[in-house]
Amino acid sequence: MMEKHLYETMEKTLRSVGLPIGVLDAEGASVYPKEKVGAIPVPGANAQEFPQRQGGLLFQRIATNPALYVTLPESTPAAEQSLRLASALVLSLLKSGQGEMTKEELYRRVLLDGLGGTELETLALELGVEFQAERCVILFQSEGNAQEILRALTELFEGSAGDCVVDLGKNAVALVRSMDHVSYQELPEFVLAVADTTREETGLGFSAGIGEPKDTLDTLAQGLQEARSALEIGRIYHPSEHVFAYRVLLLERFLQEIPASVAKKYYELLFNRRNLRVFNEEMIKTIDTFFECHLNVSESARRLYIHRNTLVYRLDKVQRATGLDLRTFEDAITFRMLRMLGKRNEWK
Repeated sequence: MMEKHLYETMEKTLRSVGLPIGVLDAEGASVYPKEKVGAIPVPGANAQEFPQRQGGLLFQRIATNPALYVTLPESTPAAEQSLRLASALVLSLLKSGQGEMTKEELYRRVLLDGLGGTELETLALELGVEFQAERCVILFQSEGNAQEILRALTELFEGSAGDCVVDLGKNAVALVRSMDHVSYQELPEFVLAVADTTREETGLGFSAGIGEPKDTLDTLAQGLQEARSALEIGRIYHPSEHVFAYRVLLLERFLQEIPASVAKKYYELLFNRRNLRVFNEEMIKTIDTFFECHLNVSESARRLYIHRNTLVYRLDKVQRATGLDLRTFEDAITFRMLRMLGKRNEWK
């Protein structure tokens, strides 16, 4: 995890303190002292406040990548104050041995490690990153080499003080986008423009998820989760699209939370073996066009190049088979929601 000379410096310094300080990695394995074996359960990265108490120990997460935890027994005199001093000491040693943290590294640790609390406030102040500012996390997933996407995005946003491009690994890159003078409604179009520019430079395509705007630095990890969720859900319900905004996918997020067994039950009330002949390719195209024309019979017939009476006949056929009159708003919504359930493939 760290170079030998750096560990030796830390070991010498911590032993001189004269307190039973421990340093654990994210899995609970002992980094210091080395002679300790076995793993100790550590608080999750989503814990809101530190220090945390667990198993007779106090835990303080420090701003390293990957995450490290400094521990002290709760029974230590002035335990919390001693733990904070020990944590600051360990962080200082690691920073002096590994170089200064960059703005990109700070954002990476916020997004992936859930870095927060006084550590985050201190580091943000040192790097000149505003703690309270409206930002949005946009997650890009590459269809090829993510490093090419990372390079193109970095060049595109170079010199932008409010934005930061972050390498997340595994073909993923995040853009922390400042919302100064930008509305959320403009973001999908903005991301599409970025995609076009990047595709011209790299020849690679990618999909993007847009999280909700966040007001503080320590809530950006939630924004990344929302962006990732938007990508996953958007691909299910809108497979032909490539940019998905979490806020816009309200109905899709609701449908995704319905248990698979319940979704299957209601989907098959309409789309079953008995109705297979009704919902052929021609009928599905007719219904899709009818919905695209906002239930306007005349406009739908014109776009389908069929007589108005032919369209009415098809809609009547659907009503006889399902009991739903798609010319009414309520029945059209019911049909659309049940059909969307079929895009989930847990039971197919």
